[in-house]
Amino acid sequence: MDLLLDMFMAFFGGYLMYAAVNMKRTGEIAKGVIVGKNVDLAKATDIPGFIRYMYGKTLAIGFCALVCGLVGVYNDLYGGLLMLQLIMAVFFFAVVIVFGFFMVKAQKKFLGQ
Repeated sequence: MDLLLDMFMAFFGGYLMYAAVNMKRTGEIAKGVIVGKNVDLAKATDIPGFIRYMYGKTLAIGFCALVCGLVGVYNDLYGGLLMLQLIMAVFFFAVVIVFGFFMVKAQKKFLGQ
């Protein structure tokens, strides 16, 4: 079960990074990935500003999730990295909380939500 969760975390991290790059490239925000499905982008006040503000932050959390997931997969398969995995899990939890604050701020400021 741990292996499956770690694989999902690594996959989700990679997908988040892809979504961030795609958001920057196309100028469109992925609903359900970058912002919640309940966010009405038709009423957004500054989508380009949101993208500029959240691009690097989304890449960073995606990278953190990818690395944490890969370390977890390695530890599940081969062992030996339990302490590193624990430290990374605590670090990732803190990053998710900080990212949540940035996301709420960005949605209020740029999307009017």
